[in-house]
Amino acid sequence: MPANTTPIFVLTPNMGTARLVAAATASDGSGTLYSLLTAGVNGSRIDAVRFRNSQIALAASTAVVHRIYYSATNTSGSATCRLVGEVATAAATRTTAAVGATSLYTFDLPLIIPSGSGLFVGQSVYAGVQDQFDAQAFAGDY
Repeated sequence: MPANTTPIFVLTPNMGTARLVAAATASDGSGTLYSLLTAGVNGSRIDAVRFRNSQIALAASTAVVHRIYYSATNTSGSATCRLVGEVATAAATRTTAAVGATSLYTFDLPLIIPSGSGLFVGQSVYAGVQDQFDAQAFAGDY
């Protein structure tokens, strides 16, 4: 017998945000990671994560790799975080007339995570304030 006979949609938006101001050079979940999203009480659906340069200086940002990690216990660290996505973000020079570097990671299938779990993000390089990025999760809670 099927568990559900109608589609299940998210009930509440959950746009998690994080500001990345340090590097996590390894891809095993160690280093400085930032909490992006905590799953709702009935779980969450994540469709995409955007990384946007939010530097406070008008300077060229460094080319970086942005990584997304899943943690079943909603705690960071190599013992609990597993890499679920990464995207290369090109260098760009933000000015008053030019936008800074931006990249979007879209999950090929929506990432469905249970209550009590969460997403963390990190970036491979942080050479200074020109490499400050904001991350936004496009998600919803069931």
